[in-house]
Amino acid sequence: MRKRLVALITVAVMVTLTWLAAPASASYHDSEAWNMEVKKDHHDKESLEKYKPLILIEAKELGIETEGKELKELAKEVFEKRISTMAEEMGISIEGKGIKELKNEIHHQKVMDKAKELNIETDGKEAKELAKEVYKEMLLKKAEKLGIETEGKEIKELKKAVFSQSVKNEATELGIETENKDTHELKNEIREQKIYDTASQLNLDVKDKTSEQLLQEIISDHATEAKERKLFPFGDKPDMYHH
Repeated sequence: MRKRLVALITVAVMVTLTWLAAPASASYHDSEAWNMEVKKDHHDKESLEKYKPLILIEAKELGIETEGKELKELAKEVFEKRISTMAEEMGISIEGKGIKELKNEIHHQKVMDKAKELNIETDGKEAKELAKEVYKEMLLKKAEKLGIETEGKEIKELKKAVFSQSVKNEATELGIETENKDTHELKNEIREQKIYDTASQLNLDVKDKTSEQLLQEIISDHATEAKERKLFPFGDKPDMYHH
């Protein structure tokens, strides 16, 4: 039970550190950068300790006292404070509301804002129905931008095509060869390239180090600078096709 609690807090904090830090006008989907890390690490019993520097940075930014607190309790406090702070910034009353309720209201407000931006009628629609409509419209616009044919395609198929093309485009921008490589392989190569790029910009010694070792070094010893400079894994902007 304790292991599960730590895992859940880790996931919550890592997602919150990026998604909730984004302005209200940004997409309400999560950052791919941290999603990739969280999905890989959240079953590791030491994963919360690995992200301690990030949790401490976030606590300091939120004015949370860290002295004498266990890391899992501090992580929970950071998560809850970030939720309530964002709710207040969006004009949502936090009085008498639990974190789950506030998360739902934040998400719904972002959906409403996006619906207005997309000229989607909101009156009389259930929250879940509206969210699906907004997501579909965003997906169609993204597909159109990428030159993907949308006619006759189901949402699931279109989502896959958009994600695949987006990953391929990003790989190309980074100078990664895409021919005969599937999306999963390209995602891994993109991630590795970004880690080495960050290490290079931070003047880290990369000799005989794997990308995983470098990533942990970035998180453990250079999180503040990397975050300030918006370097990976802090600099990736959330995008509507990421989950």
